[in-house]
Amino acid sequence: MHRLDWDDVRHFLEVVQSGSATRAAVRLNINHTTVYRRISALEDQLGKNLFERLNNGWVLTPAGESIVAYAESMAEDANNIERQILADSHELSGLLRVTAPDHCFDRLVMPAIGKFIKQYPEINLELVATADELDLASREADVALRGTNDPPPNLVGKSIAKIAFQAYGTQALKKQAADNPDAEDIPCITWVGDGHTRPPWIEKNFRNTQRIYRATSFPVMLAMAHEGIGIAWLACLLGDTDPHLHRVPVRQVETSLALWILSHVDLRTTARVRIFRDFLVDELEKQKDLIEGRQGLTS
Repeated sequence: MHRLDWDDVRHFLEVVQSGSATRAAVRLNINHTTVYRRISALEDQLGKNLFERLNNGWVLTPAGESIVAYAESMAEDANNIERQILADSHELSGLLRVTAPDHCFDRLVMPAIGKFIKQYPEINLELVATADELDLASREADVALRGTNDPPPNLVGKSIAKIAFQAYGTQALKKQAADNPDAEDIPCITWVGDGHTRPPWIEKNFRNTQRIYRATSFPVMLAMAHEGIGIAWLACLLGDTDPHLHRVPVRQVETSLALWILSHVDLRTTARVRIFRDFLVDELEKQKDLIEGRQGLTS
């Protein structure tokens, strides 16, 4: 048997984690036929079928299940090697992956990105907008902007500010809520992931309302609130910058998170990671009042 091709194993792990070749291709930013080809090559070399190809996804066969742990060990070793090489890099060039939620890119990061590119044109930025916490240990990203009060021990960085949240709605909804907060028809917007439960801010302030709308992201919630569909619990960096929205006075119920800029501990001395992280810290600290909700106190 010839030695296994690490790229084939890497594609195998992506399918395991994603559940299908199509979703794995999206994660890898490649054509799905490439994933098919890589998996087929690995199966041919091992002489075993690793997946059952079903219409609703790919399911591991017993043979596939038996090699997952070994494949994950290979991935960990490969990531360790890659991070060690990068740790010794003093070049201000090459690829740098940055991840943040889309609303943070839109409101906070993008102005800084423009300035950074002008100063460091040889650093090729790849921006990954997602609410998912990408794995920095496996280099799904090099730098992450993340809301957390407890960063993992393998990540280093700096806390920029506390992310303040408030209830926001149009002027008409603000008046409606003030006139009769116990009414059943005060529309509120919350997360799809909340299921049939109500978040504390609704339960504590508008507990009688029967009009609950749900969304999957802050940008969608913002758009809904902007259109007057309902009152939404938003980060102040979103609500205070929308001229159509006003703060709706409510009893505070939420604990804010800290906004961190993080990178893997092994990359703390990598030049392009350190330069970008320090640059972003300086730029975001200028927006601390917006992040902590002090710019919209009169709205």
